Amino acid sequence: MARVNMLIFLVVVALSVVALIDCLVTDRTRLRSFPRAAWIVLILLCPLAGAVAWFRAGRATSSRDVHLPRGPIGPEDDPDFVRALADALREK
Repeated sequence: MARVNMLIFLVVVALSVVALIDCLVTDRTRLRSFPRAAWIVLILLCPLAGAVAWFRAGRATSSRDVHLPRGPIGPEDDPDFVRALADALREK
């Protein structure tokens, strides 16, 4: 019985360590639900539940889950800017 308990303990520790490392190296844009500090606290205080929650709901697993900034990123992505630039070039 002691071997089974030791095996379960090692699996929980390994799962928690992997979840903690994954949480630390995950890009900020791929975090979901909570900020990184809250996930770290959850994983450390509730090793099994925190690790499972991290892998199920903490990180975006596909590109559609990633929260990208809304609106144009650069000037060439803004249709109004491109239109104004084209109008300025035509006027010259």
